[in-house]
Amino acid sequence: MDCDTQTCADGGHDRAVAGEFPSIDPLLFAMLQLPDAVALFKTHTDCTGALTDLEWQSANPAAERLLGVAPLTGKRLRGGGTDAACPGLFAALADALHGPVERTVAARRGTTPVRWRVAAGPAPGGLCAILTDLGPENPSVAEALAESLTAALEHSAESFALFDHADRLVHANGRLKKDLPTLADRLVPGVPFEELARGFALADPRLTTDEERAAWMTARLERHRRQEPPVVVPLPDGRWLLSREHAVPGGVLVHYTDVTTLKLNEERLRIRETEARAARAEAESASRAKSAFLAQMSHELRTPLNAVLGFSEMLLSEPFGPLGNPRYRSYAGDIRDAGTHLLALIDDILELSRLDSGGMPLAEDGVDLDTLSLRVVSALQEAAAEGDVRMRREVPAGLPLLRGDAQALTQMLTNLLSNAVTHTRPGGEVVLTVNLMPDGGLGLMVADTGVGIPTADLPHILHPFEPSDSTIARNSRGTGLGLPIVKRLVEMHGGRLELTSQPGVGTAAVLVFPAERSLPRDRCRPAPLPPVILPS
Repeated sequence: MDCDTQTCADGGHDRAVAGEFPSIDPLLFAMLQLPDAVALFKTHTDCTGALTDLEWQSANPAAERLLGVAPLTGKRLRGGGTDAACPGLFAALADALHGPVERTVAARRGTTPVRWRVAAGPAPGGLCAILTDLGPENPSVAEALAESLTAALEHSAESFALFDHADRLVHANGRLKKDLPTLADRLVPGVPFEELARGFALADPRLTTDEERAAWMTARLERHRRQEPPVVVPLPDGRWLLSREHAVPGGVLVHYTDVTTLKLNEERLRIRETEARAARAEAESASRAKSAFLAQMSHELRTPLNAVLGFSEMLLSEPFGPLGNPRYRSYAGDIRDAGTHLLALIDDILELSRLDSGGMPLAEDGVDLDTLSLRVVSALQEAAAEGDVRMRREVPAGLPLLRGDAQALTQMLTNLLSNAVTHTRPGGEVVLTVNLMPDGGLGLMVADTGVGIPTADLPHILHPFEPSDSTIARNSRGTGLGLPIVKRLVEMHGGRLELTSQPGVGTAAVLVFPAERSLPRDRCRPAPLPPVILPS
C-alpha cells in the first residue's frame, strides 16, 4: 500500500482514473478520490510501551495538500515536522488509539488560523484518520475558554497534569516537564498515570532495588486513587514538590508546587533547634557541675570555718583564763566576724546556685502578709534601734492571702528590710507597705531614706558579683547577694522586683505579685510561718 500511495502522489492518481492501473486496490482507489484528507498511521513506542510518534503509512493527495508536504509516506508526524500546520494533531490521534475520536483542532492555512475536524480510530497496526479543513471559523465560547485556560496553565508558576476517567493523561503544562525532566518525553496525551509513576520510580536513585520500587509504586497508586491530603515529594535533584490531587469532572487534576525553599528553611530551623537543644543540655550539665562543685566546696570550707569560729568564740569567752593583752581579744573578735561573713557568703552563693538550677521547689500555701510583715519587722527592730533607724509598717486589714512559699516570702522580706536598715543613716526611716494592686495582684514595698543608689548602678545591682558604688560597699557588711536572691525568688512566683533609687534621698524596692496569686481569706487557712533568720 505504501508503494501505491507513493505512486499516486507522483501523479499516479490521474493515470489510475484513466484506467492505466486497472489492478489497483478498489479501497485505495476510493480513498484517493476523496476530497477530504485520508491517512493511515503506524505507531512508534519506547521500551516501556509509551507512544512517542506516529508514522504516515499512506496518505491521499488531499492529505498532502492539507499538510503542505509531499510525499507524506514514511515521514514521522512529530519527528518529521509534518504536524507544523496543526500542533494539536498528535494529541487527537493519540487519543484515537484507545477508541474513535471526532474533534475540532486549531490549525493554520499559511498565515490564516483555521479549524480542522479530526475523525480517527484504531486500525490494524495503527490508526486511520480523516482530516477536514473547516475554514477560519470562530471558536465557540467553550472552546475559547478551554484555550484560555490551557494558555493560563502554560504560564503558571506551578505544575499541572490532567488525567481522564481512565487515568490517562489529557494535558500536562510545560512547567511540569521542567520539574520532571526525566518524564518530559513521556508526558504525552494518552499515557496512563501508572506508567508515569513507574518511570519516576525507575529514575529515582534512592530506589535501588525492585522491592523498593514496587513498594513505592504501591503506595503512590494507592494515594492517587484515594486522593489523599497533600504530600511533599522529594525529587532526585534535591528539590521538593508539594503534590495535591483534586477530583474534577471526568478525571483527576494533579497539582505540584515547588516548596524547596520552604523545606530548606525548615531543615535550617531543625538544625538550629537541634543545636539549641544541645547547647541547653550543655548549659544544664555545666549548671549541675557548678552546683556539685559549690556543694563540695561548701563542705570543704565549712569544716575549717567551724573550727575558726569555734576557737575564736573560745578566745573571746576566755574559759582558761584571761588572754593578757587587750589586743588579742580584739583580734579574736575580728577573726569571728570575718569567719561569720565568709560563712554567710557561702550560704548565699549556694542559695543562688540552687535557685538557678531549679533545685528549690516552691510550696503553694496561703500566706498572711499582715502576720508575716509583723514578724519580720519585729525581728529587725533591735538592729534598727542600734542604728537609730525608725521602722514603720502600713498594712491594711482584710488583704487577700498570697499564694506562695512561706519560707521564700519570709526570706525576700527579710533581705529587703535588712538591706534598708543597713543602708539608712542614723535618724532615718524604713517603711514597709502592702497594697492591693488595680489588677487584683499584691504589691509589697520597702522604702528607706538611706544613701541611695546611683542611676548607673541600678542595672547591675540585681546581678550577683557585679561591682557596685564604693560608698554603698563601705556602708554594707553584707554579701551583696541579697537583692539577686530576692529577684530570683519573686520571679519563681511569677512576679517581678522593681527598684528605684536616688543618691542621698533613698531607695524603694517593690515586689509585685500577679492577680492569680491572690486568694480570698475565706478560701483557706493561713499557712504557718517559718522562723525569721536574720542575715549575719
